[in-house]
Amino acid sequence: MYVCMYVCMFFCVLCFTKSLQLVIFFPIVHNLISSTGKAFDITYVRLKFHTSRPESFAIYKRTSEDGPWIPYQYYSGSCEKTYSKLNRGFIRTGEDEQQALCTDEFSDISAYNFDNSPVLQDWVTATDIRVTLSRLNTFGDEVFNDPKVLKSYYYAISDFAVGGRCKCNGHASECVKNEYSKLVCNCKHNTEGDDCSVCKPFYNDRPWRRATADNANECLPCNCNGKSAECYFDQELYRNTGHGGHCRNCADNTDGPNCERCLDNYYRDASGQRCLPCSCNPVGSLSTQCDNSGRCSCKPGVMGDKCDRCQPGFHTLTQAGCRPCSCNPAGSTQECDVNTGRCQCKDNVDGFSCDRCKLGYFNLDSQNPQGCTPCFCFLHSTVCESADGYSINTITSTFNRDDEGWKGQQRDGSSVPVHWSASSQEISLISDDYFPMYFVAPAKFLGNHLLSYGQNLTLNFRVERRDTRLSAEDVVLEGAGFRVAVPLIAQGNAYPGEQMQTFVFRLHQTTDYSWKPMLKHGEFQKLLHNLTSIKIRGTYSERSAGYLDNASLVTARRGPGTPARWVEKCNCPQGYVGQHCGQCAVGYRRSNPELGQYSPCEPCNCNGHSDTCDSVTGMCNCQDNTAGMSCERCKDGYYGDATVGSSSDCKPCPCPSGATCAIVPKTKDVVCTNCPAGTTGKRCELCDDGFFGDPLGTSGPVRACRACKCSDNIDPNAVGNCDRETGECLKCIYNTDGFFCDRCKEGFYGNALAANPADKCKPCSCSPYGTVDRQTTCMQVTGQCQCLPHVTNRDCGACEPGFYNLQSGKGCERCNCNPIGSTNGHCDIVSGQCECQPGVTGQRCEHCEVNFFGFSSSGCKPCDCDPEGSRTAQCRDDGYCECRPGFVGIRCDMCEENYFYNRSTPGCQQCPNCYSLVRDKVRPQRQKLHELQTLIDNLGSQDTVSDKAFEDRLKEAEKAIMDLLREAQASKEVDKGLLDRLKAINSTLTTQWNRLQNIRNTVDNTGTLADKARNRVREAEKLIDRAREELDKAKDAISKVDIKTPTTAGDPNNMTLLAEEARNLAEKHKMEADQIEKTAKDANDTSTKAYNLLKKTLDGENKINSDIDELNKKYNEAKDLAKNLEKQASKVQAEAEEAGNKALKIYANLTSLPPFDVKSLEDEANKIKKEAADLDKLIDKTEKEYNDLRDDLKGKENEVRKLLEKGKTEQQTADQLLARADAAKALAEEAAKKGMSTYQEAQDILNNLRDFDKRVNDNKTAAEEAMKRIPEINATINAANEKTRQAEGALGNAAADAKEAKSKAEEAEKIASNVQKGSAKTKADAEKAFEDTMKLDKEVNDMMNQLAAAEKELGAKTDEANQDMMMAGMASDNAKKAEENARKAKDAVRTVLGTINDLLGQLGNIDKVDLSKLDQIDNSLKEAKEKMAGSELDKKLKELNDIAKSQEGMINDYDRQIREIRADIANLNDIKNTLPEGCFNTPSLERP
Repeated sequence: MYVCMYVCMFFCVLCFTKSLQLVIFFPIVHNLISSTGKAFDITYVRLKFHTSRPESFAIYKRTSEDGPWIPYQYYSGSCEKTYSKLNRGFIRTGEDEQQALCTDEFSDISAYNFDNSPVLQDWVTATDIRVTLSRLNTFGDEVFNDPKVLKSYYYAISDFAVGGRCKCNGHASECVKNEYSKLVCNCKHNTEGDDCSVCKPFYNDRPWRRATADNANECLPCNCNGKSAECYFDQELYRNTGHGGHCRNCADNTDGPNCERCLDNYYRDASGQRCLPCSCNPVGSLSTQCDNSGRCSCKPGVMGDKCDRCQPGFHTLTQAGCRPCSCNPAGSTQECDVNTGRCQCKDNVDGFSCDRCKLGYFNLDSQNPQGCTPCFCFLHSTVCESADGYSINTITSTFNRDDEGWKGQQRDGSSVPVHWSASSQEISLISDDYFPMYFVAPAKFLGNHLLSYGQNLTLNFRVERRDTRLSAEDVVLEGAGFRVAVPLIAQGNAYPGEQMQTFVFRLHQTTDYSWKPMLKHGEFQKLLHNLTSIKIRGTYSERSAGYLDNASLVTARRGPGTPARWVEKCNCPQGYVGQHCGQCAVGYRRSNPELGQYSPCEPCNCNGHSDTCDSVTGMCNCQDNTAGMSCERCKDGYYGDATVGSSSDCKPCPCPSGATCAIVPKTKDVVCTNCPAGTTGKRCELCDDGFFGDPLGTSGPVRACRACKCSDNIDPNAVGNCDRETGECLKCIYNTDGFFCDRCKEGFYGNALAANPADKCKPCSCSPYGTVDRQTTCMQVTGQCQCLPHVTNRDCGACEPGFYNLQSGKGCERCNCNPIGSTNGHCDIVSGQCECQPGVTGQRCEHCEVNFFGFSSSGCKPCDCDPEGSRTAQCRDDGYCECRPGFVGIRCDMCEENYFYNRSTPGCQQCPNCYSLVRDKVRPQRQKLHELQTLIDNLGSQDTVSDKAFEDRLKEAEKAIMDLLREAQASKEVDKGLLDRLKAINSTLTTQWNRLQNIRNTVDNTGTLADKARNRVREAEKLIDRAREELDKAKDAISKVDIKTPTTAGDPNNMTLLAEEARNLAEKHKMEADQIEKTAKDANDTSTKAYNLLKKTLDGENKINSDIDELNKKYNEAKDLAKNLEKQASKVQAEAEEAGNKALKIYANLTSLPPFDVKSLEDEANKIKKEAADLDKLIDKTEKEYNDLRDDLKGKENEVRKLLEKGKTEQQTADQLLARADAAKALAEEAAKKGMSTYQEAQDILNNLRDFDKRVNDNKTAAEEAMKRIPEINATINAANEKTRQAEGALGNAAADAKEAKSKAEEAEKIASNVQKGSAKTKADAEKAFEDTMKLDKEVNDMMNQLAAAEKELGAKTDEANQDMMMAGMASDNAKKAEENARKAKDAVRTVLGTINDLLGQLGNIDKVDLSKLDQIDNSLKEAKEKMAGSELDKKLKELNDIAKSQEGMINDYDRQIREIRADIANLNDIKNTLPEGCFNTPSLERP
C-alpha cells in the first residue's frame, strides 16, 4: 500500500540568468511538482540537495487536480521575514492543526493520534506536491558583491522522494487500476469511489465514516419496505431517528423516508398495499390531500368526496370555494342555481337574489310563505310599498269576565246560547244532534279588516270527545258578497282533541292554504275590507261540546309600536289618489258610483266649462255662468247655449239681479221669467202687492222693491196692507200700531214682534186702587203699571209682603207684626191682623192670651192652674200659679210639706207634729236633689255640647240619682212621696234624653234646609250677574249706534229693529228680575220657616244655647242675603225699566230723526259678518294647531317613556342595592356560622392535621401530572398554527371576491345616494319637530322635576344601601377576625399536638424505666399544659361567641333596613304605575 515516489533521480541544477543582485533582491521562484493522479495519505516528503540547502523554500499540496495549492511546510533561515511565520513554532492544544509551520531545522515524521483525528487525516491527504525554492543560501557573500562568486551559487537536488499510501479511508486493503488504468481503491464495507469515500447506493442508513482499528464503520442498507431500491443519507433524519437512510422513487405512490406513507395527494387503499390518488378537485378543495378514506377537505360552500360541487345555498365553484347564494332570506328558499347563482324565489318574489317583490306585490317578509303581499289598491294599481306610521295591533277575546259578545248559531242561521265558564274562562257550545253549531265572532272582529290580509287568525279549541267528524267548512269568512271556508286541520293544524290546542289560519289566498272556493288576491282582500261574519264550528258530533278560548286576529293601526310593514301605500295611476287609491283625483269622477271605491275613475265631462267635478256624484264645478251635471245649461240669470264650449256661451239676463230669463223661439226676445220677489212685469220693473219701492226711479232715486215690514201683524190674505211707495203699514191687527205695526196700542203691552199672536199685545188691566192717579196705561214692553208705595205685582193689585190696606188708594200700610209673637210677619191684607203664634193675641201679636204665659217665638203656654189649689186661673210670667194656703207646685196641684189632702174636707190639712222628724231627714236629700238639678241645668251652659260630654254628665247624674235612691231606700223613715219624686225625676231625665235626640235630628234637618237656601241664593246671584251682563251689553250697543234718519219717512230702518231688540231685552230683564225676586222671596220664606222651626225646637231646650246661636247666625246670614237679593233685584228691575224707557224714547224719536245712511249700516253688518267668518277661520286654525300640538306630543311622549325607562333603570339600581344588601346579609350570616363553628373546627384540627401530609402528596402528584401535559398543550398550539397556515393558503381567488365586493360597494353607493336625497326632507321634518319640541319643553321640564325628585329619593336609598354595605363590610371584617382567631387557636393546638407526639414517641422508645426521663416527661407535660393555658382557647371561644351574638344583632338590623328599602321600592312602583302610559289617537284608515 505504501509507495515511495522518486521525483528526481538525477542531479537537478537550476541556474539564474540574471545577476546575483537581482536574485538577492528579486529572487526567482522555482517550483518542483510531483503529481500522483490519486489522493494519497502522505507519510513523508524527502528532499536531498546536492548543493547547500536553500536559504528558504516551501512545500505545498492540493487534494484535487484543479484544487488550490495549500501551504504544507515552510523551511527558512528567516521565517518571520520571508513567510511571516514564527521560527520553530508549534501548535497548541485546541488550535487549528491544519496550518503550515516554519522552521530552520530538519523535520521528521511526527503524527500523533492520527486515527482519531479527522483533521490530521484530511491534512495528510494530497494528490499533488509542489516544492517552491524561494532563496539561495550565499553564506554572506552578497556583502562583497562579487559577481563571479555570486554566480557560483545554484540549486541542485539529488533526491526528491514522497512517501504515502492510497487513500481508501480504511475500507480497502489495496489499490488497483481500473479500466482506465487509473489507480483506485478496492473498496469493502459496502463503500465505493476512488477513495472509498462514499457508501454504495442503498447503503445510506447511517453516515459514511472512516474505518478504524476498532470499528469497520461499514455502510448499512436502507429500509424502504420493499417499495424502493434507491435512498440517500439524510442527516436530519439520522439526528432525529438514528437511521439516516432516506428512500427515493418509492413505488406504488408511496413516500416518506422509508416509503412508509402515501405520497401527498394519495391515500392508502383498504388492502393497505398501495396508495390511490385523492383526485381532489384543485378548485374546490382546501388542499389536494385527502384523509385516510379518500375524502377531501373542501373549501367553504363546497361538498362531495372530491370537493367537486357546491353545497345547497352556494354556487360558482372558484379558487375561494363556492360563493354563498346572495339570496334574500325573506324572499327565497335559501337555494340558488349552482352554476349561475340565481336564487330560487318564493311565489311573489323576483330578482337575481330574490330581493324584490314582483310587480303588483310589496312587503318582502320572511314570515310570508309567498314572500310578498299582493297590492290591493282597490284594484286600481299594481304598484305599492309599505306604509309608515302603522303598528301591529291584535284584536283578542280571552273570556276572562264574560263571553265578550260571542254568539252561537246553527246551520240554518238560528241562534243558540253560548255558555261561559267562569272557572276555565272559556265559552262552549253543546249540541243534541249531528247538525253543526258555530261560534260567531262579535263586532270588534268584523268590519274593515283589510289590514289583516296575510296575517293570522288564531284560536284555542278543544272538543269533548275525539269522535270528531271534520268538514270543509269549519272556519268560515263572509263579506262583500264572498264566502270562503277552510277545514280545521288545514294549514298544518293538528286534529282537535280533548286537550286545548292552538289553531292558526293565515288570511291569505294561495293554493297551499286551501281556502275554498278559490278567490283572487283582490277578491280575498275585498272580502276582508267588508268582513261581515267569522264563524268557527263548535260541535262535530251528537251530544257533544266544543270549547273556544283565546281568539285573536292580527291587524294594524296608526300609532307607535312594532311596525306593521304589511300595510300598503299605493302608487296611484293618473286619476286616483289616497293611500289605497280609493279616491278620484281632482278632475276625475266615478264611472260607476254604485261600486264605491272599487269604481274606476274617469275624466270629468263639463263641456269645457270646468276642470273639476265631484268625485262621487260627478257633478261639475261649473264656471262661465253654466250649471247642470255636465255644465250643459246656463245658470239662472243667464241665457245661451252652454254646449258650445266657449267662455261666452252664457250671457246675463237683462233682468234684475236674481231673475231668470228665456228666449221666445219665434221673436227671439228675452223675457224675464222669474222676477225677484216683490217685482213683476216683462223686465221686472213694477212692485208687487205687499212690496214697496221705485224700481225705475220714476219718483226719485231708484229703489228696489222690498217687502213691507209689518212685523207679521197684518192679514196676509188682505190686499193693500201697505203703501207701495213708502211701505207704511195700513192694516195692523193684534192690537198693534205704528209705521211697521211694531208696537202695542195705547193701553196695551207686550211684544208686538212675538211669533205667537197670543203672546203679542195684551191689555194693561191696571188696578185702580194701587195705581198712581188711577192710570190705565202701562209700560209698553213689561206691562208694569205705575204703583203706589208698597204696592206690587204688574197690575199693582197686591200689597208687598208685610203690608196691607190696598183699598185706601194711598198705598199699603206696614203690618208691624211682632217678630216673636207672629208666625211669619204677614198680616191680613184688609184688616191688618197678624198671624199669631199659639196662645198669642193682639192685632200685632204683641202679648199672650188670658190664662197663658211665656211670650216667646213658639207662642204662649197655658197656665193650667188647678182650680182647687190656685186663687185665680191666671199665672205669673214664669208660669207659677198663685196657690191657696197649704198648696204648692207650679199648678198648685200638690199639698205643702207636712200637709195632706182629704177628700172630705176642702183644701190641704196640716199633718201631726211627729212628721217634723221626717222633714229633718228629707232636707239633706233635698239638698242633694238641688245639686242634681244644678247639674242638669249646667248641661246647657257649655258653648258646644258634644254627645260624649252629655253622656258623661248624664251618667254622672244617674250615678247621683242611684246614690240618692240607695240612701233613700236605706232610710226607713222616708215617705213614699219622696220615692215617687225620684222616679219622676228619673223619668224626666229619660224624656229629656229623647227630646235631645229629637233636637239633634231637627238641627240636622235645619242645616239641610239652610244649605238649600244658600244654593237658591247663589242661583239668584248668578241670575243677577247675567242680568247685569245683558244690561251692559244693551248699554254698549245703544252707545255705539250711529242713528241716521231714513231717506223717506216711511222707509223702515234698522233702528226700529234695534228698538225692538231693546224692548225684548228689557222684557227679558224684567222676567229675570221677577224670577230673582221670586227666588229671593222663596229664600226669605225658607229662612223664616227655618228660623221658626229652630225657635220652636230650641225654645223649650235651654241646654243647647250654642246651637241656637249658630242657627240664629245662619238665619241672619240668609236674611241678609235675601235682603241683598231684594236690593239687587230692585236694582236690576230699575235698570231694566230704565233700559225699556230708553228704548221707548228711542222708538218715539224715530220719526224725528235726521236722515241716515242705510248703506253704511249694511256695510257695518257685512263687516261684522266678515269678522265672524274670520273668527271661524281663526277657530279652525287654532283647532288645527291644537291637533298638530297633540301630534307633536307623541315625541314628548317617547321622551317621557324614556324617562320612565330611566325610572325603571333606577328601580333596577334599587333592586341591585337590595340584592347587595341581601348579599351583605348572607355574608354576615356566613360569618356568624363561621363563628359558631369555630369551636367545632378547633376540636377537628387534630384529625385534619393527620390528613394534611396525605393531601400534600396528592396535590404534588396532580401537579406532576399537569407538568407532563405541557408537551401535549404545545403540540396542540403547533397544530393550531398549522391550521392557520392552511387557512391562509386557502384564501384563493381574491380577485373575484374583490370584484364582487366592488359590485356591492356600487350598490351601497346607490343606496347611500337615495338616503342622502331623503335626508333633506328628514332634516326639514326634524327642524319642525324641534320647534314643536321647544314649545313643550316646559311641560317636560315639570315631569323631569318630578323624576328628579324620584331620583333624589332613589339616591337617598342608594346611600342607605351603601351604609348597609359598609355594615356588611364590618361584619365581614369581624368574620375575618374570627377566622384569624380560629387560625391562631389551630396553630396553638398544632404546637401542643406536636409536643404530645414527641412525648408519645419518647414513651414508645423507653427500654428501661429511667426516673430522670420520667421527670423530663413530667416537665414536658407541664409545659404543654401551660402552653394550652397560654393559648387562651376558652377566652377566644367566648370572644367568638360574643362576636356571633353581635353579628346576629346586626343581621336583624339588616333585615329591618331591607324591609324599609323594599317598602320604599313599593312606593316607587306605585308612583311609576300612576304615570300615564301614553295618549294614543287612532284615526280611521282613510278619510272619505
